[in-house]
Amino acid sequence: MQILKSLFRKENLSAIFPWAVVSSIALSLMVSSDNYSGEKVAAAGFALLVYIVFFLLAISDHEYRNNLQTRLLFIVIQYTAIMSLGFLSPFTFLAILVTIWSAQLPYLMSFKQAVFTSPIWSAPFWLIMYFYWQSDTSLLSALLFWTFNIFALHMVHTNIKEKRATEKAMELNRELMATQTLLGEASKQAERVRIARNIHDLLGHHLTALTINLQVASRISDGEAQIKIQQCHELAKLLLSDVREAVSEIREKSHIELSQALHALLDDVPNLSISLDIEEDLTITNVDVAEAILRCVQESITNTLRHSNASNFNIHLCQKKDSVQLKMYDDGRQKQQNNIQEGNGLTGMRERIAHLGGVLDTKITNAGFQIQIELPESS
Repeated sequence: MQILKSLFRKENLSAIFPWAVVSSIALSLMVSSDNYSGEKVAAAGFALLVYIVFFLLAISDHEYRNNLQTRLLFIVIQYTAIMSLGFLSPFTFLAILVTIWSAQLPYLMSFKQAVFTSPIWSAPFWLIMYFYWQSDTSLLSALLFWTFNIFALHMVHTNIKEKRATEKAMELNRELMATQTLLGEASKQAERVRIARNIHDLLGHHLTALTINLQVASRISDGEAQIKIQQCHELAKLLLSDVREAVSEIREKSHIELSQALHALLDDVPNLSISLDIEEDLTITNVDVAEAILRCVQESITNTLRHSNASNFNIHLCQKKDSVQLKMYDDGRQKQQNNIQEGNGLTGMRERIAHLGGVLDTKITNAGFQIQIELPESS
């Protein structure tokens, strides 16, 4: 069901509608004419069906988004179907299919390359019209439809640029929100530590001095005064103990709430369903460790979007004794190579983790690509 939804999006319907109109007109004219056999009509219908099926597969974001070889194969099949139609029917308006076909090229090559090669892939259909069907107007029609092809290339290229700019802006916004959240948590932690330190240094020291003085006073006094001084001494010791417990509790609870920063980073990531699982008792007090986790998650998501055909991305964060463990994996099943070639992203992650005394492991499984990180919490 999800595949069908991705195939029949609004932008895809803008290609399906003209294909349906062109196909209906071409087949109707062939059926109503005595010049075409039933076999030719059936062959033309089959070619039209092959064209639209492989067009939808080629532009699908679900399964073939980053598989260049498969997309090229689908595009070649579409082009072959168009050329077959050129031999099956003499209708020049079928060149509209070439214009629709050309809209895929900016995703596979630069705009300049697509424009410079446009005469090469635009000409064959019109050569068939001119030499096979002896169409006198084919050369003029070829020039007109070639301008349509250039227009389609330009519009798609502009749309791609705008889409990438929007996605980049959204990515930067997510990074900014996550960083702001992390900085806020770091500020809270620093303030809690400062308060605990002040309580310990000021109140704790004064209470210690008071306890010592009361102890001395109890020894040099007698009678009812000694009893009262001893009671004050016991209360001072009890208060000192309460202060120490309070300071310890403040320090223990001065950990960083990393979940808010991660949620800010993961919200509204396009074309990827993300699952975040954080252990309830997770305690991270080191800002550098928290930042490393945040940046590794960010880089892993970016790599998945760029280099994987994955539709799901999972994050599991937990604590084992004195270390924090981060496991991330996707379902990009196209990755079958045994050796992982690390780019700048993975290399940067490995260097960041190594600097904090941690370990990063990568692995390819039948389910997809997996990254496991272990960081000492006291880094």
